[in-house]
Amino acid sequence: MSEKPYHHGSLEHALTEAAVAVVEEAGIGALSLRDIARTIGVSPSAAYRHFPSRDHLVAHVSQVAREDLARALILAREGVPTKGSRMRRSVRQFEAIGRAYVTFAIDHPTQFEAAFFACDVRPDRDDDPSAWAVLADAIDLMAQTGAVPKARRKDAPIIAWSGVHGLAKILTASIRPAGYTADDEIDVVIAGISRALA
Repeated sequence: MSEKPYHHGSLEHALTEAAVAVVEEAGIGALSLRDIARTIGVSPSAAYRHFPSRDHLVAHVSQVAREDLARALILAREGVPTKGSRMRRSVRQFEAIGRAYVTFAIDHPTQFEAAFFACDVRPDRDDDPSAWAVLADAIDLMAQTGAVPKARRKDAPIIAWSGVHGLAKILTASIRPAGYTADDEIDVVIAGISRALA
């Protein structure tokens, strides 16, 4: 195929949008840089200028998925009512973030898989926003308000992340104990994490 000039804005942006659409439809394993280039009507060589290999594209799409997850967490945190004490509100924000994490995985399973897909290529910038930072900030606020002992501040984020991530993986794999709904499991795990941090 002869190389065509790209007239529809940023080629990197167009490649990313097309790649995200493939991930949403078929999962990150279906990504092909040549196929993405063909989809948007450019040559593979034009696409390779932005993403030198498929792994570079995978790493980029993975980062986009993590940032989408982080935005979902921020939206949930900001949706918590302002009533009640500062301590109670910090706990509600933490719980809302945990629920949003699992709900994102259930609602967007292929994006969730992409967000944590193993890849040898590292992004050339930090996630912005960062899901880890959203969680860490929530725990900082709980430590400041006394909802979590300050001595637990260091290990609290990994305890919380492991709990919600493990549940998200279970629910997206459709592994569910009899008698529990997804909402039941989310409530039980969030409550258990809160007790573990107290």
